[in-house]
Amino acid sequence: MSIRTRDWTLRALAVIAVLAAIVGIGCRAEASLAGSTGEPAAIEAPARDFEATLAAIAAERARLGKRYAATRDEAKRAAIRAEARAYFRDAVARQVFPAWLGMPWGLGKNSTADRPHAAGMTVACGYFVSAVLENAGLALSSRYKYAQAPALTVQKALAPGSADLHRYFSVPAEALAAKIAALGDGLYIIGLANHIGFVVVERAEVRLVHASYTGEQVVTDEPLVSAQAIADSRSKGYFVTPVMHDDRLADLWLRGVPVPL
Repeated sequence: MSIRTRDWTLRALAVIAVLAAIVGIGCRAEASLAGSTGEPAAIEAPARDFEATLAAIAAERARLGKRYAATRDEAKRAAIRAEARAYFRDAVARQVFPAWLGMPWGLGKNSTADRPHAAGMTVACGYFVSAVLENAGLALSSRYKYAQAPALTVQKALAPGSADLHRYFSVPAEALAAKIAALGDGLYIIGLANHIGFVVVERAEVRLVHASYTGEQVVTDEPLVSAQAIADSRSKGYFVTPVMHDDRLADLWLRGVPVPL
């Protein structure tokens, strides 16, 4: 490579880096692809893909909801609710979470994103939780009120049964992970000291998925036992509640009825 060609390449890479920062896509793989091809469509594609994902989730909710409304046989309705619970949890873990990973965390007027990697936007922890729930088809009475409410208020709205609220005080992260794993596989919300996020339990593996104010300050999927946010909350304790483990929430999801706060 000649010196002139090398200099041109370095200048081009610098321009690409500036453009990536401007549109808010950071260092994601899509940014590298867009920079190498020079086609804006490569940057826009993830957003289009996610809208297609949301449309597919909405279509499945409508399909199950139609079956649910068409029958009065309680055994069939119970089976549809069980199918809805399983679909919702899988959609969150396999489709919604991955799209949000790497989205910058932030506070303030631009921290209210309801779509991952929206240009010029960040996402606060509460807005991440409310956005994910709505992305997966669960209507909320007000996304903004859910996002701004204390974690415990949100948790009680989603899982109001007293038996669903699990309190753990001043236990080390390893003990907390074991206690949550004992609750069974599934999706949970965890309320921490001035923070809220999701916990995913799968085959005894316990992971924290949250808009993290620690580390790189992005939406992160990490082992719960090593998460700094867990360590930060130890002195004040942890509150854990299930999401979509119960018939009430499944019924609201199927009927498209907003969950009151």
